[in-house]
Amino acid sequence: MKNILMVLTIVLLASGCAGVLEKQEPVCSGTALIGGQETTVQIYGVRQVGSQTQYKAGDPFGWRWVSKTNFSRTTCDK
Repeated sequence: MKNILMVLTIVLLASGCAGVLEKQEPVCSGTALIGGQETTVQIYGVRQVGSQTQYKAGDPFGWRWVSKTNFSRTTCDK
């Protein structure tokens, strides 16, 4: 019985570490018009899809790839 509890404890501890996300630093920031107000949004990645530039944007975009057109200005390199 002790062995079963020990194995269960080890499994639970190991699975708890699986949910830890790697901390990612923003590469630049942008200003978006959200709800009629200018909001500063952290940008965590930049990619080119065809002729469209996309940013991996944090809150309020939910860390998704969004079009550059969602931002009125950014500090990202051209």
